[in-house]
Amino acid sequence: MGSDQKGFPRSLADRVVKARVKDQWVDCKVIDLSVEGVSLEVPQPLEMGELATIEMEHSKWMKKNQVQAEVLRCDSNPEETEPGIFRVVARLIEPNDEYRMGAQNLVQGDGPKKDS
Repeated sequence: MGSDQKGFPRSLADRVVKARVKDQWVDCKVIDLSVEGVSLEVPQPLEMGELATIEMEHSKWMKKNQVQAEVLRCDSNPEETEPGIFRVVARLIEPNDEYRMGAQNLVQGDGPKKDS
């Protein structure tokens, strides 16, 4: 799998978002996010390098927003996820300022943190 090379602190998110993958919107669960990346649970396998649009709903920490992401890794670990659920790690592609500010507030503010 390679080493974990995240350059920014992450925050636990545990929220459902929509992602547009292969011309179809699907519900996904955000595990954690940072200013530059996101970890998701998705209902279908995605290919490394595949692009997705992630739509986040308005919350206490972030305004409604859409960001583009590139899949860096996708795997299924039955010990951690339900069967048919895949864990995706994605790099955000030029996230807009509203997303950056919301993610930074979440990570640096009172939001839940992720160790490591």
